[in-house]
Amino acid sequence: MNHTIENTYATSFRGTLHAISADGLVPLRLSRSSDKWHWGITPQDDWLMAGGNRSSLCMDFTFDSHTDDRLHYHISIPGHSKPKKLGQSLNHYLGFYEIADITDYWKIEPLEETDQGLICHLRDHEGYRAGAIQDTPHRSGQTLYLLNTREGDTLTFLLKQVG
Repeated sequence: MNHTIENTYATSFRGTLHAISADGLVPLRLSRSSDKWHWGITPQDDWLMAGGNRSSLCMDFTFDSHTDDRLHYHISIPGHSKPKKLGQSLNHYLGFYEIADITDYWKIEPLEETDQGLICHLRDHEGYRAGAIQDTPHRSGQTLYLLNTREGDTLTFLLKQVG
């Protein structure tokens, strides 16, 4: 791993992830129970999604360890009344769960460091890359993407440290 990347990112920090698309950076957000999807279900709160027009979700990246080509973190939401960590459902959808339920770390695969941040892939503890599954909520009309580690188009992310 590049020493500059290791020196900058092999530590705990607060940051944001943005999906990178041909049109630019796509913010990450949490699902809300007020969302309603074309495929007919009302989602629960706190599934991790890409899309929308708000700022990207701020997350705490708690450094765990690293290998030659991966950085390992436990990812959580700061300031929540009930602390939650990033995990995945039995169907591999990414969401935030109560901390006691999540023990696995997430892998950041650095691709390139830029002036804006670290271009990377997000992988689960088994090494599967996060991908996007498109859907459009009935209520907002915006195109949003559910994140999944076994289905969807593989995403590339920009990881930005905050403060």
